[in-house]
Amino acid sequence: MDMHKMTPWNWLRQESNRERPLPQRQPGHPLLRWEREFDNWFEQMLGDMAWTTPAPHAQPNAPLRPNLDILERDDHYLITAELPGVEKSDLDVTLDNNMLLISGSKTPIQENDRDGYHYSERRFGPFQRMLTLPADADAEQMNAVFHNGVLSLSIPRHEHHHQGSRRIEIH
Repeated sequence: MDMHKMTPWNWLRQESNRERPLPQRQPGHPLLRWEREFDNWFEQMLGDMAWTTPAPHAQPNAPLRPNLDILERDDHYLITAELPGVEKSDLDVTLDNNMLLISGSKTPIQENDRDGYHYSERRFGPFQRMLTLPADADAEQMNAVFHNGVLSLSIPRHEHHHQGSRRIEIH
């Protein structure tokens, strides 16, 4: 039995510890069901006030951190990144051996000082996500598509393949 194949892969191990990803959620897990019930109860009691966050000026150092989904299938991996408001020209995907870097910038809308925001959850500025690919990911054959603010990366799985550095073309 190959123990390497049984060990879960840590895709995000190269990202800094202070930018820890959200905990992985397992559908159907009892704690997740309890968390959903608690969220529903909290929302019913407090309504929209339950989830208000301060305006962006209150937390100027909070980084823009696109959400990722990583799906493993028999023949490929599928990585999707939510990038609403990001233009394709402001997005870059690069590969260096087994390190995949998704980076770019979300340009803020033009505001003037007379605009009086009461509430805003949006983040702007540069971002990057760094993923360590598993040994069977053939990133040389990776396909990248950007559509409706979602970047989809499909990476075939092969046991033996060449690793190198290159920029990934986004379609």
